[in-house]
Amino acid sequence: MTLLADLKQAPAAIIPACGDGHTFQMLANSKAPAIFLSGQLTTDHLIAEGDQGLLSITEYKNYAFSLGLKKAQPLLLDLQSGFGNPLNTYYAAKELERSGADIMILSDQKYPAHNTDQPATTTAEDFIGKIRAGLDGIENSDIEIWARLEGLHEYGLEGFKGRARYAYNAGAKAIILDHYTDADLETLAKADLPLPLLATLKAGQTAKAIDADNFYGYLDLGHLDFAAHKALETAMADLLK
Repeated sequence: MTLLADLKQAPAAIIPACGDGHTFQMLANSKAPAIFLSGQLTTDHLIAEGDQGLLSITEYKNYAFSLGLKKAQPLLLDLQSGFGNPLNTYYAAKELERSGADIMILSDQKYPAHNTDQPATTTAEDFIGKIRAGLDGIENSDIEIWARLEGLHEYGLEGFKGRARYAYNAGAKAIILDHYTDADLETLAKADLPLPLLATLKAGQTAKAIDADNFYGYLDLGHLDFAAHKALETAMADLLK
């Protein structure tokens, strides 16, 4: 079975995210359906910054390779916004394949990607070019690209549907809704989309069981990390009091 087929078995499945080796090892030993090595969380772990645009493809792919040796589930790696133009995306996808990616998440943000609530997005033409370039760079036909659409505030629900169609035609295997309201998610989950739909899950959000055939669950972007951080704060306070 594919990861999407596994996710469909649970009404509110979550793919957990991490950026550090300790959490990765715990997730590899857990019942998590897959692991997402978030670019943002990796940047926070490696250089104590919360902006994934500060992390180079070389730094990220080397770290991903080291952790990927310990994976026991499908590994999702962060292709971000392609690390540049479509040619950069082509070579970045090659690097992430060698680092153990089973699925790559490609955002439609403008390069470089940033951690912000309303990111600027690239043109549909550029995004299509990056999806195709990424797939051209991948040798293993079993490796998938999932499109993370972050511009609902710019192109609206109809624009989202249009980009979903473009992503499908370019060869993506799923779409991920980011920066949304509950009403947005409910509407798009019931829309006639050409690809399976997932949604991001951030700190403070709650995963809900969505009654729609085309909704496949959530991609964590920091929910687990936030809970772990709060627990660490409590442990530090107890230790240092």
